[in-house]
Amino acid sequence: MVQMTPADQAVVKSIPGNDKCCDCGMKSPQWASVSFGTVFCLDCSGVHRSLGVHISFVRSIAMDSWTPAQLQLMKTGGNQKCISYLSSKGILPSTPIKQKYESDHAQLYKEILKARAEGRPEPTELPKKAPRSGNNRPMGSISSGGAGMGGAPKAGEDPNGMERLTGETDAQYIARQTRLRNEAKARMAAKFGGGGGMGGVGSGGSTMGGIGSDPNYNPHSGYGGAGDFDVSAVGGVVMSGLGSAFGALSTAATSAAA
Repeated sequence: MVQMTPADQAVVKSIPGNDKCCDCGMKSPQWASVSFGTVFCLDCSGVHRSLGVHISFVRSIAMDSWTPAQLQLMKTGGNQKCISYLSSKGILPSTPIKQKYESDHAQLYKEILKARAEGRPEPTELPKKAPRSGNNRPMGSISSGGAGMGGAPKAGEDPNGMERLTGETDAQYIARQTRLRNEAKARMAAKFGGGGGMGGVGSGGSTMGGIGSDPNYNPHSGYGGAGDFDVSAVGGVVMSGLGSAFGALSTAATSAAA
């Protein structure tokens, strides 16, 4: 990528309509949309940037670097060509920038400009969008499939992951996840010995320490073993002590009255 040479800048600026902003008409624009082959002012460039690069890819004519393909798009396009095409589709220059360039007609013009720059036949309609896969796929019945996988996984799918594979029924998904879990437990057992060394609900074997991990634990009275803090015993001692104190006070009071 290189910056536009003075000669390249002169060519771009000499294209019909490029002496002023494509969107507001301000003189001497210094910014460009590679996507549409147009030039515009600083204020309008900010709006173009807000649309996202998938709509309008913005570059500075003088400060940014350019690839040969991007330069070719700018030399093939031009403000007047873009304005004329959109106007023929009922989209006037005064149309708000967001509404103008997010329209299907503007998106088709991008494809037309690209085809012209690359010497290909011009498209007459937008490319068909590929249907989304995954969550839109109907769910199969648990009883409708076997325990195996629903065919070979497609590119990018992980047969050892948690995501459902293309064409996999509920029963096949459950069977695969069960198999993966059992394989993981076997690996843990081989590595750590016994039941894998990790305690948990229904896992058996050794358990992890902590509150609730010992079945003898009682949140009100503790573990109940030697050395534990016995709340009931302490309460009895306290109450006995208070009783003795009140008795002593009563005796003293009686003696004083006599």
